[in-house]
Order: sequence, then structure tokens, then C-alpha cells
Amino acid sequence: MTSTLEALASLRAFAGRRPPLPDGAVATRRALERLRALLYETPVPPAEAELERLRRRLLALFAAGRGEEVKPAELRRACWLLWDEGEPAGDAIPGLVEAILAQAARNPRTLRNLVHCWILARDADRASHRRVGTELARLVAASEDPRLGWARIAATEIDLFEAPRAANRLAHALLTGPQEVDELLARYGLADPVRAVSGFLERTQAACARHWPGLARRGDAERILDRLLGFALHEGRLRFDTRRAELASGLLAAWLDGPPPAEPLQRRVQHFLLDRLGDPRLRPARWSGVDPRATALFRSWLARASLRAFFEIIREFALDHQWRYRERFWMACLERGAIADAWLALARDVRRAARTVEDLRGAFGELSGGVDPRHAVILMRIGDLVFCEWSHNGRLRAWPVSWPRAPKLGRSHYSGDELKSDSLVFPDGGLRDGLVHGGAESGRWQARAAQFLRERVGLDLYPRDYMP
Repeated sequence: MTSTLEALASLRAFAGRRPPLPDGAVATRRALERLRALLYETPVPPAEAELERLRRRLLALFAAGRGEEVKPAELRRACWLLWDEGEPAGDAIPGLVEAILAQAARNPRTLRNLVHCWILARDADRASHRRVGTELARLVAASEDPRLGWARIAATEIDLFEAPRAANRLAHALLTGPQEVDELLARYGLADPVRAVSGFLERTQAACARHWPGLARRGDAERILDRLLGFALHEGRLRFDTRRAELASGLLAAWLDGPPPAEPLQRRVQHFLLDRLGDPRLRPARWSGVDPRATALFRSWLARASLRAFFEIIREFALDHQWRYRERFWMACLERGAIADAWLALARDVRRAARTVEDLRGAFGELSGGVDPRHAVILMRIGDLVFCEWSHNGRLRAWPVSWPRAPKLGRSHYSGDELKSDSLVFPDGGLRDGLVHGGAESGRWQARAAQFLRERVGLDLYPRDYMP
């Protein structure tokens, strides 16, 4: 079979050149294409209603001790009942597994159906699945059916029918192997549209997520991550959306302890999770089941991205020499792990500067009502307080999260007036004033803000932390 496929590949390459292929070569190419389709033909399941009728008939016959009356065609179709979600599942019908295995030993079509359904099965911990896997390893090795060539290769190279071991071995090859991901899946018969979303590949993705934290600090981590994320997608969507929590937890687990990721890795993971799961502040249901520590880490990444975007906006729109002092102060808070969350609100002109908020993937609110179209604010949650920092000459304000008028992070719209409401008093300030950013070069406003943070949330900041 390998030589046939190599010949097919060569003929395809030749077909793209000039002059055109002679008629004989065209006919040969078409014959090879038909042969390839035959070799990789996917078994087609019976209709659901037909399967339910078959389930009832098999249950009645085997329960009455009349299993010998089951027709060969019925046993071929019964492969789809073995590990399905019907009641009862086929493997719970006494004698059915044995009858199918006996027929598979002498009937290639039944064997192909059984191999296909074994790969599709979601629950590899069932005793029947393990037992059938052991038998399939023997039957496939002995079979000369060319349409099972991919299964023989997979059984030899990754122990296909040893489910846990095979998933781990394939995961390792997908992450670190020399072959392209799509080529590897095709080699093992797993690029087929049905097997591409099989239970076997679902377990393989889980293994990839477990392996990733141990590979994330390697020198070739970017390549490994690209392979992992490429495998996690199928036809432009998550291959297994119901396992998204497991995938997100695995991707982020690499940095729950120890130093933060390199910038390219963080951006790649951040963009992937925002695109596929959404912002956890806006779509919490999509993040249900993700390790809470991983979710908190991701929110801190978004807080950093919001701060960076905010100061990029300031550099573009505010032209205020004080901003390097404000940036240093808030980045010091972020580096100390004090900013649990952050959210941007942008006025009209700033929203149009899309390049400044690329990392946020649209996760910000609109700002209007008594504001300049070039204004922006950033809301930050530190401890049990919400801070509001303005671009241009706006004042710094803070509210307890519990106050009804404290702005809520994650909203789609804010008015300028609501973000200038009465707030907490900063040291040496008045009730309605907020904090004016005066004396930045000498650290005057920073010292007042640092004292406020020390008294309110127990965060100690010193001039060496916040002065440029």
C-alpha cells in the first residue's frame, strides 16, 4: 500500500506540470485515486432507527439463548451498538461481543467496522473496550486486508489498540515529532472526517494537554505549541469543544508556578483562548470547569494586556509627559500581582485605532457622555477596590467594590459622568477631588497613591518600585 500511495503522490506532482499528462497517465491517475478512496473508505453507520430495531432484536435473541439466529449482516452492523449511549449498550448484551469477534476473525468487513467503532468509542475504561482492543491487535496484525493497512501501521508504531498507551504515544509524536500534524494523522487513518473527532483522538488531546506543561520551557516550545494548537482545531473550530476546559487548563498549567512565559508563547496562548473560549469576564460559561488558578492567571494576562493597550493609547492620543510616571506606577502594581483584573473603556476616536487593542480581541467598553472623543479610562480591581485612571488630565479615583456606584468591570458602555462620581478620599485630599497627578517628577502623587494602597489593601510600594 505504501508504494501505491507514493506512486499516487508522484503522479499528482507530475500532473501539476506542463505539458499535460498523456491520456494513459490520466487514466492511471484516476485509477489510483479510486484505489486510494477504496483503501481509506470509512464504514458507514446504519440509520438510528435501524440500530434501535437491531438492538431490540439482538437483546431478545441473546437473552433467549438463540444467538446463532443472528445474521452475519446484523453482526456487522452491531459494531455500532457496542459502546454507544443506547440502553442497553451493545457490550451489555450477553454474548454479543464474542459473536462479533468471532465473525471479525473471518470476515474483513466486520473487522473493519469493529476497528472503526473501537476508535470512535468515548469510554476506553470499559472492560469490553480493553478486551476487544487486545483481540483487534491480533486480528489486524494477521489480516491481509489492504484497507486496514493504516491500522497495522498505527498498531506497530503507536500500539493503537492499547488505548491509554497509544494516546500518549500519539500525543508525543504530535507535539515533538518531525512529521507535520496532518501527515501524521493521515498515516494512522485518523484524518478521516469521522475518526478525526473520535474518542481516541479526544483522549490524545487530553494527553497533549497533560504533556504540554513539561515541554513549555524547552527551546523549541514555540514549535510544540503551534503543533498542539494546530491539532486542537479541526475545520476551523475546536476539535473537541466539550473538552475546552481541560485544554485551557493544560495550556495555562505550564505557568501556574515559576517564571512567566516568554512573550511569544503568552501572546499565542492568549489569542487562541480569547478566539476559542472568549474573555472569561464576558463569557464565564465558556470557562466553566477550567482550573480556577488557570482562569485567574489568564485574567492577570488580560489585565497586563489592558494596561499595555491603555498606555499605547496614551502615547498616541494624550501626548502627556506625565504618562511615563503613571505607567511605571501601575506596572509596579501589576508586577507585584496586585491587579486582579482590568478593563478598558474607549471614546470614539480611540476605538477606531484598532491596532492599539489587538491583544484584547475586542474586549473593552465604549466611553461617551461628557468626554473628549480621544479619551480613555482603565478600570482596575485591586483587593476590594476599583480604581479608575483617566487619560489626559483626568484624576485617579477609587471605590469599594461593594459601593452601588462603583463601576463594574466588563460592561459594554460607560458614561464619563458615572466615572467621576464621589469616591474614596486619598491622603491629603478632598471628598470629591480624586487624586490629581501633580508633582510626578518628584513622586508626590505616587506617594499619596502608595500610602492609600498600603492603608486600604496592604500593598507596600516604595519609590524604587514606582519611579522611572
